[in-house]
Amino acid sequence: MIATLLLLATAAPQPAPAPDLLDPARTGKIRCVSPDTRQRTCTTMVRYTVHENGTFEATVTGVVSTEPTILLEYHMSGQIEDGAACSTVRPIDFSSGKLTKDGAPLATAVETSVRQRLMLALQPLAGRKRCYRDKADGEGIISDVTIDGLVRSDMTQRALWVSPEDGWAPGM
Repeated sequence: MIATLLLLATAAPQPAPAPDLLDPARTGKIRCVSPDTRQRTCTTMVRYTVHENGTFEATVTGVVSTEPTILLEYHMSGQIEDGAACSTVRPIDFSSGKLTKDGAPLATAVETSVRQRLMLALQPLAGRKRCYRDKADGEGIISDVTIDGLVRSDMTQRALWVSPEDGWAPGM
């Protein structure tokens, strides 16, 4: 009887594994958050380096100010957990990031002001685990975001995977 149960258990069809959230990054694509398909801009662009053990590093470039348009580029790391991309929000990643306007460094006073506002806004998330899980939505993606395991519907994002050669850039 035990042999029969073991045989049935091994013969039962296994569910297909879920597609890996970062498969597009493995082919060189860039994650574009809040895309404007007409202008080919993204409020945030994420370039991933994915490792076989489920961890990743990412270079994130995003708009932190629109008057004037100021970009922050920073590096972070994380891992895939239960089909979601997760990382701990670390203020050091943001404070050591590079701030630019039109590709040039900011004036010292402007940089200090922008960093202070950024760090103040980031403070409630510092040290917390942020994860996102994608679901298809037409030609794009909707990303549900959790903070420490709790769904944050106010952080839901639209995203696309774009090719570097297609001319997408950070902007609004």
